[in-house]
Amino acid sequence: MTSEPSSRAKARSSRAIRLDLPSDTASQSQVTDTVEQRIAQELRRLIAEGDLAPGAHLPLRQLAAHFGVSITPVRVALIELAAAGLVVSRPHTGMRVAPMSLEEFEEVWTTRVSLEWWLTRRAVEQIEDRDIEHLRGALEKIQHAARSQAEWPEYVGHSWNYRRYLYSLANRPQMLNSLDTMYVRSARYSRLMLVDGERIHRAAASMEEVHAAVERRDATAAQQVLRRGMEWTMEAALKQFVSDLPATPQW
Repeated sequence: MTSEPSSRAKARSSRAIRLDLPSDTASQSQVTDTVEQRIAQELRRLIAEGDLAPGAHLPLRQLAAHFGVSITPVRVALIELAAAGLVVSRPHTGMRVAPMSLEEFEEVWTTRVSLEWWLTRRAVEQIEDRDIEHLRGALEKIQHAARSQAEWPEYVGHSWNYRRYLYSLANRPQMLNSLDTMYVRSARYSRLMLVDGERIHRAAASMEEVHAAVERRDATAAQQVLRRGMEWTMEAALKQFVSDLPATPQW
């Protein structure tokens, strides 16, 4: 592929982890059971992790060669991503990664807050002991990332994997699919933040509060803590994005 990672993506790529979208095994098999869906999934990852920057050209032939397939499944995958708002087509320029904007920031984050708030309640109301045990293991990864002074992309990956598993318990696949798309779109903004260790510790403490509420099966408390943490992250990401806005490519 012709696109080069952004300077920030290059600086962080050595410690970034790959994001599990989705996290649960059942959904994973559904999402990746065709060539087109596997390609779309991988492109989502590259966009979320910053390896495909806003405005990056997505040439069909080069992508087909990269994935070892014909042009047709690549075209289908790009159409799917275009419908999700991750890819756009402009006259005479072909398919490109969608640009970033204040309007998109507001759309994806407000949608995420609403979806995650609702899915948290539904999930906690019917959570089982085995699910809580799984989430304990996911929380340990969050805590380890905070203690080891991991960079923000690594912490965010662990945090999302915890929440994505929790939301899958709500048994609302369409809402979950919508949230997956909103997450990838919002990750492009949250990863702009130059977050220090203090902020990561604060975020980890918030997730510990969420988990404590989950252990108690207190859906209302889990909702409240999660929402506060998301609103804090949203405000920090917005501040950073606005400060970087003049340099954001608007091709």
